[in-house]
Amino acid sequence: MKSKWCVPCLRGVAGNWVYYSALMKPEQIAKRIMTSKEIREAKALEDFLQRALKPRVTKIASYLKRRDDRFFNSIIIGVFDSLPDWVQFDLAVLGERLGMPEVAETQESLGLLLFFGTEKMFAIDGQHRVEGIKRAFRDDAERLQKDEYPVLFIAHKDDAAGKVRTRRRFCDINKNAVAVAEGDKVVIDEDDLCAIVARRLYAEYPAFKHGIQILVAEKKEQLAKDGKEYFTSLLAVYSACKRLKKLFKKQRGSLESGPENVTAFQTIVTGFFDFVIQEEPTLRRYFKQHATTPAAEQEKNKNLFFRPIGLELLARLYAHFWPADKLPALAYGLRTIQFKNPGGVLDGVVWNNGKIEATAKARNAALRLCLYLLGEFTGKEEAALLILLRELKKDPDYSLPLKLSPAHE
Repeated sequence: MKSKWCVPCLRGVAGNWVYYSALMKPEQIAKRIMTSKEIREAKALEDFLQRALKPRVTKIASYLKRRDDRFFNSIIIGVFDSLPDWVQFDLAVLGERLGMPEVAETQESLGLLLFFGTEKMFAIDGQHRVEGIKRAFRDDAERLQKDEYPVLFIAHKDDAAGKVRTRRRFCDINKNAVAVAEGDKVVIDEDDLCAIVARRLYAEYPAFKHGIQILVAEKKEQLAKDGKEYFTSLLAVYSACKRLKKLFKKQRGSLESGPENVTAFQTIVTGFFDFVIQEEPTLRRYFKQHATTPAAEQEKNKNLFFRPIGLELLARLYAHFWPADKLPALAYGLRTIQFKNPGGVLDGVVWNNGKIEATAKARNAALRLCLYLLGEFTGKEEAALLILLRELKKDPDYSLPLKLSPAHE
């Protein structure tokens, strides 16, 4: 809506945020608050959050249409593109009339917000409520027309710094109220270094083609949507980042999520993906030679490196070999060890008759078996590994395979 309007409200300050507490009618919410606004690195991340709204929106709309005792807490609304004017009420006369001169001291907190119709608004917190109100008002405007819903207006600056600030505000609110789903957390969190870098890789890493190769979903293991198979998921990239974080050391006296640390850690994670795409034959065949597809590699889970569990294994191996400058040994192992199943070295460990065994015990056994094959284990560690693998394989006669020859040295 381009028309002018005003709303009485209270002005408050919390930390470095100035906010305005007011009331909005459902018609105003329906006409003035945008469905979404791109405050994230890539459009698909915003689309993911919007899709996640749908189930709760239906419940909220039903609640509004059925319940006479309906009530909501405040919706936090970001205002951008232009800002409303704040006009304070002059309470001096009222204070004199009441014999309470201190009333005048509150005048900075009470007034009108004057909107010019050029502002844009979106829900920073309360997207479900906004969309539920819109749907209920569309279905039964007469029932809701006298309702008034509490809102808090805050300013959102639509540049890189402003988007970070607003995203952090959104995540802080949700982390301190209701637990944020991990998929949402990776999309919005501005304090989690791994989430920030996972989003950066999604949007900027050339091999991922600005996110085309990565599925944004609520489950890490989901790799297909609308008939399309993806290389991996954003949550799987995030999990790999968490495994690689041991290679990162933040600058002393700096904020971990500060720009210099984000850049440093992004360089580490980029180095990891560069390495595995270059050295692991099937990843090289897919990303560099375009000679295979995710669908072909994921069929019956035969290629674990096209599954989140395999990406995590690669990250753990990289984190082991990188600090000791032994990446050539890992590269040799990736080219030499038979990983594809059935018949691969991890058959019966994390893979069994086309199914993935993703327990923590199985994942740790896979890592330890690879380290053993690459000559990274002592005799005592080998004995413990043998016991573990016999348990997982349910084979008391199982023997460890031969270690790789040191041809890489």
